[in-house]
Amino acid sequence: MDNLFKKIELFILTLAIMSLIVLVCIQFINIKDDNIINTTKFNDGIKYVPLNNMKEMDSGILILKLIDSEQEDIKVLVNGEVVSDFLKKDEIEINVSNNDLIEIDGTRYMEKNTIKVIGISKNIESPKLNTTVSTSQSIEILGKVKLK
Repeated sequence: MDNLFKKIELFILTLAIMSLIVLVCIQFINIKDDNIINTTKFNDGIKYVPLNNMKEMDSGILILKLIDSEQEDIKVLVNGEVVSDFLKKDEIEINVSNNDLIEIDGTRYMEKNTIKVIGISKNIESPKLNTTVSTSQSIEILGKVKLK
């Protein structure tokens, strides 16, 4: 009886080790896999990306333009922190990451100021191109960045 348990234990241990070796081999073979797994049913379209592609997809670029305004001290906030303003030119380029909140701070001026998104990198899903936001003595939300 004792011999039977030792044989079963040896069989299970051998099976576990062989399974682990096969799993590691499959992972090394599949290391350059560029497939993206799209989930549709449970996670509202969240995309799972292989780790070797994460560097390419973790940031994007937005180009904003100050439309028809002489005021220059309008600030662009990303997650509540000032990242740029329109002091030197009426077009600015900002780097954004997924889920960043983009806001326009026009609290210094009573007049209406309009900011327009005139350029986005190809991996940005939201905010859309040509999105405009107007601010007058307020901080207005341009949008939350959603990357593809």
